[in-house]
Amino acid sequence: MRHVFFRIVILIVFCGTHNIQAQEKKQKKEKVMATIICECLENEGADTLSQNFNEKLKDCYNASVLGALINEIPTDKDSDITINSDGSSDEITEKDNKKAFELLEKDCEVYKNYFAQNQLYQGYLEKSATVACECVEEIPTSIATEEKNNLIRECVEKGSTTTKAMERLSLTSVESIRAFHSEVERILVSDCNALKKVTFSNDEEKLYSYSTSKKATEFYNKGINESEKGNYKKAIGYYKKAVDIDEKFVFAWDNLGRAYRELHNYDKAIEAYKKSIAIDSLNPTPLMNIAVAYGYKEDFESSVFWYNKLIEANPKDPEGQYGLSIAYMSLNKLEASLNSIIKAYELYKESKSPYEADAKKVMRYLYKIFEEQNKKELFEKVCEEHNIKLN
Repeated sequence: MRHVFFRIVILIVFCGTHNIQAQEKKQKKEKVMATIICECLENEGADTLSQNFNEKLKDCYNASVLGALINEIPTDKDSDITINSDGSSDEITEKDNKKAFELLEKDCEVYKNYFAQNQLYQGYLEKSATVACECVEEIPTSIATEEKNNLIRECVEKGSTTTKAMERLSLTSVESIRAFHSEVERILVSDCNALKKVTFSNDEEKLYSYSTSKKATEFYNKGINESEKGNYKKAIGYYKKAVDIDEKFVFAWDNLGRAYRELHNYDKAIEAYKKSIAIDSLNPTPLMNIAVAYGYKEDFESSVFWYNKLIEANPKDPEGQYGLSIAYMSLNKLEASLNSIIKAYELYKESKSPYEADAKKVMRYLYKIFEEQNKKELFEKVCEEHNIKLN
């Protein structure tokens, strides 16, 4: 009988001697789950838990789901148990989960200790990320990408140094410090607007970037002021006056395109970006922005075309490969999408950019799509070819 095999696994591997079904009166699901999770965590060594607590907790939770289902099986007849591919079950509700974890917080010492330590850890992460983000705000947008990334890394280190996170959390190994910094970077990528501005602004001065006309520059600066206040309609008027005076004013064309994009007028944005590209065909700012604008229009074939132009002009810039991956995904060209995001990941990693984490996130999302389309083996084959191991 299938349920008998499951019961042996759950009791021996995860619960030691705790015999759920031996009791005459069956326990509530949440009690069974909390007991299994706690005993499962207690059976792990302290070092293993400190390094992989969330992973172990997930394994123990999956075991508890199975145990709770077994506890519900009538003793006088055979029954089947249905488990989802992720270890969950439709028979276990959110209410069951909530009650189980409330019991863990109340009665399970190993979970309570981790919970307290995790709260402390999260607190220092947030403090360190706040300091790091304030530091990033001071990074000029006109410098080269490599220099920006070096300064961003220094800001991440400054965050943990200023808050004394390493000492307070007793993080002494290289691995634990690196993991903490990676988490700070993840928060920056998610929540720090200054990081986005620094990373994606390309104000590096080139020929035609600025105008030699004082009047055109005056209108341009007024446009910038209005854009920063969110007054994009007014900004457009000033940018248009600037390019009317100096039709080769690249930054004015770029910002005109951005203002139109903010107002969701993607056709006008594309026109402005094409004007900028006609002046400087290698400028990454309009090349990336025109690809993004076509993406908003859901014209993904055109988006692919311009991302490839961006890659040709700036092969070391990971943003081209990242955007190309998203465009291919939208076209359901999954293998091409995966190849592009892996290239983006390698470039992010090479430049030590915090956006490496974003590339990993896309790879994990792609894995789910490959799996849903029964193409898991193809995903693994492509990753193996690039020596990528995705946990």
